[in-house]
Amino acid sequence: MVPIVGRRKRRVIKTVKRTLPKVFGCPRCGTISVKVKMTEGNLATIACGSCGLRSTYDVTSRKETIDIYNIFVDRFMSGKVGV
Repeated sequence: MVPIVGRRKRRVIKTVKRTLPKVFGCPRCGTISVKVKMTEGNLATIACGSCGLRSTYDVTSRKETIDIYNIFVDRFMSGKVGV
């Protein structure tokens, strides 16, 4: 009779799938309260819930919310938005 040899349990490694953020930081007031809302008519509205800074962009190609937020921050830093 052969004795049954126990095996060690294998360690399960869980991979964490990272996602893009839904709420961003405001370049004017510094709080994490800027949301990007996409509409069907190729318009993107960006609004800060804290200081009221808002802007609307016409999106011609398929872009993610992070891409539109980066365009918003670039235009704010250059002085074209939020004067």
